[in-house]
Amino acid sequence: MELISRRYVGARMLHAKADDMFLFVQVVDAGSFSKVAQQLELTNSVVSKRIGRLEEALNMQLLYRSTRKLSLTDGGKTLYHKAKIAKEALQEAHDAVWGYSDSISGKIKITVPSVSARLTLTAAVTEFCRQYKEVTVEMMIDDRFVNLIEEGYDLAIRTGYLEDSSLLARRLVDSHWVIVATPQYLKQQGVPECSNELKFHNCLTYKYDGAHPNQWQFFSPAGEYSETVQGNFIANDLNALYQAVLGGLGVAYLPRALVYDDLQSGKLRALLADFTAKKVGIYAVYPKMRTPDTKLKLLIEHLRAAYLEKQERFKQA
Repeated sequence: MELISRRYVGARMLHAKADDMFLFVQVVDAGSFSKVAQQLELTNSVVSKRIGRLEEALNMQLLYRSTRKLSLTDGGKTLYHKAKIAKEALQEAHDAVWGYSDSISGKIKITVPSVSARLTLTAAVTEFCRQYKEVTVEMMIDDRFVNLIEEGYDLAIRTGYLEDSSLLARRLVDSHWVIVATPQYLKQQGVPECSNELKFHNCLTYKYDGAHPNQWQFFSPAGEYSETVQGNFIANDLNALYQAVLGGLGVAYLPRALVYDDLQSGKLRALLADFTAKKVGIYAVYPKMRTPDTKLKLLIEHLRAAYLEKQERFKQA
């Protein structure tokens, strides 16, 4: 009896349109009909009708609908997991056939942090577009961690630690950070000789998602440790901190690449250089379910070459 039931369901699934099943996966992932309708430039009623058509073809209810949220029935849960696997397999098959085409044309949408855009990426992407005139690059400058799949990005440049297992990453360069202040500030407030003396200074801190802005990293012969600092200026933008420290407001912990020219010219001075431990990777990140096509691979390697060309700026002094 169970075998007959499985065959019956399987036969009905063959009659259900694959694109309706994939739409069902998108609705579940997004959590609403309206979000998917907006992403696909459809009306809510069209999305709802197609899910209804799928339920009719399968002769089962897949979703519990309420004004607040959608939830899956038992049958919906089973279909979601199977259809999601099928959707990813189809994408991989498509990419395997077409992903490595010799045609270098089309559009690439990327998101990059503001400091990387200013220091390296704007010039690098400009040169890439000059070299590959049939490729359009849409570069969005954004310091938040965007959802690549939901927001339709092909590539993200990210700084820090990667925890999302649905993404693949290509390390571009390691970025060392340095504590800096102006000579004028240090003349007035004194030069800290150890990390503990930072409690006597106005420490300008960087606040972003998941970070502890008042915890600065150091190392000693005994290993790495953090020091709690305080100050009267907090920002979620490194360029703002850079301008504040240049203005003599206090001490800041910044990427060495951002302050490299100022260190060379003497506008800023590095502090506690033998104890600073902060180092983060800069990565090119793309969804695991999508094999990068020729133009995307070329862009990633082009950006990596641009970083390596300037790697002296990122190294620890």
